[in-house]
Amino acid sequence: MISMLPLLGVLALQAIPRQAAAFSRPNFVKLEADPGPGPITLTPSPKPSLSEPLPNDVPILRPLQQWPEWKRSHAHLCSLFRGLCMEHDSVAFKVSTMAISDLWEKMLGIGSGWFVLVVLACAASGLLGGRRMPESPQGKPSSASGERGSREGTCHFVDWWSDGPRITLASLKVFVTALLLVELLGLAAPEEDVLTLPEIIRRVRAHPYGKTVELGFLSGFTVADSQLLPRLTYLFMPNLNDSTADSYAAVFSVLRASLLASWCTFLALPSASWPASSWRCFVYGAFVYVAMASLVIMYIPCYDSHATCFFLLAACMVPSLETSQRSQAWLGKFLLVSLLAPFYLSAGVSKLRYGGWASMLSGSWLRPTLAATVDRSIFPGLNTWLSQSTWAPAMMSFGVLSAEFLLPVLVLCTASSSTNFSRWLRTCWILLVALFHVVCLTLVGPNFVRQIALLALSYYSVWHPTDSADKEVIEMSETRVWLCRVGYAVVLLMLWLCNQLWSDIDHIRGATPHDSYHDMLWPVGELSMYVFPSASSNYLRSLFLEIVIASLICLRIHFDVSQPPLSDKGGT
Repeated sequence: MISMLPLLGVLALQAIPRQAAAFSRPNFVKLEADPGPGPITLTPSPKPSLSEPLPNDVPILRPLQQWPEWKRSHAHLCSLFRGLCMEHDSVAFKVSTMAISDLWEKMLGIGSGWFVLVVLACAASGLLGGRRMPESPQGKPSSASGERGSREGTCHFVDWWSDGPRITLASLKVFVTALLLVELLGLAAPEEDVLTLPEIIRRVRAHPYGKTVELGFLSGFTVADSQLLPRLTYLFMPNLNDSTADSYAAVFSVLRASLLASWCTFLALPSASWPASSWRCFVYGAFVYVAMASLVIMYIPCYDSHATCFFLLAACMVPSLETSQRSQAWLGKFLLVSLLAPFYLSAGVSKLRYGGWASMLSGSWLRPTLAATVDRSIFPGLNTWLSQSTWAPAMMSFGVLSAEFLLPVLVLCTASSSTNFSRWLRTCWILLVALFHVVCLTLVGPNFVRQIALLALSYYSVWHPTDSADKEVIEMSETRVWLCRVGYAVVLLMLWLCNQLWSDIDHIRGATPHDSYHDMLWPVGELSMYVFPSASSNYLRSLFLEIVIASLICLRIHFDVSQPPLSDKGGT
């Protein structure tokens, strides 16, 4: 069965036309069709109306027509979850809500809820039945001198990346289980649900961009201003229209089923099978998930699944996760240093760029958001009180500033430290960010639900650090593999930082208007939520701040790498 999963994926992909018409947005030119010869009648045949919009010109038209009927047929659901049925929501959120409802009711004919039981059963089978006996220390370096011998032949930079928090195979399985539950239950609604791609295609039946921004799914989002988003749907579904939509939806339905089958197999197999069949199942499911998530982002332009996709790709690079402490440490450090810390730092820098220091310290940027989300809040009265309070927004804003700016910088600057202070610093930051998401869930509505699972995984890794005495020797044949892993981590870290620098440089040189966002969304976004560009936005100041932060982080890493390993100094 395991060997059939990649075959299913290949067969499904055969249905996608091989020729990609264009990766960028095509020109929309309406042509008047020649009516051709016809029967002679006294009344001339009416000419085709040039004002009638084409589906790819106005992709929001069909969902807007479906929305009233969907609300009438799901009145009970709307009464229970008011935040899912807001009339003033963007069309993207309305499509996401309808697609998640279709997933609950119709996936594989029985609805997605029943598959939750299958996922839980597979996870329990793999976690409880796959416990490994403690390994014998034979064959591993048992002394500091043996470890020093291995380090002498190993690049210090690689060694720096393979020391720190550890992510074990069991914790990875728990994360995959949580991720599948989020997708199958639609817990991120009305934001994107990766598994709903077939349902979205069936409802929209067109590319999401529209002839103008206002007619597409990007309207109302930060990505609409600069038009930097790569049009991925033209690459994977070049001739998507009303007649081909069902075929594309069927293809992705098959891929979704193979994703569920492969990841359930990965969860159910005992840990001893990880180097072979289990790892292949995980890798196949991860690639399908990332591909579907990238396409869903085109329709529902949110940031929720970005970090998850990068982490899944990183996990695919460590097939020895069960047996190698170095691999576990690299994945843990990647999650903390290349993903979570720069992710939230990007959000903090964007808030300072557009909102300014005065707005962040006073909390004035929060008041419009709290007032606008009263209908979506679990406690509407609390939103009203907070938006009218003089001191509460300032306190909340300071918490956001700490979670998205101050603490991420400290975490990145102490990434190589294994002291109790650094461990508690990371713990406090992770808990503060988790609290931030819980408050957002309460006051604003569901967002960044997948981040909670990543934060929990990072919290686990922080309290399971690497044991330097047990780290294995890196063989010469593995050096290239390790350089690829470290290269991926470094490139992603630089991508987050350079994306922020790019935004300020484009604003300063006039390539992006002063009062516009600079957000390409994919592969990384600007993360400029809840703040708006204005005349007070100082891009020169934020550019200087970013250069200082990037220089500080690079100098700190260079200093740590240039130092002799701790084992050479006789410390731990």
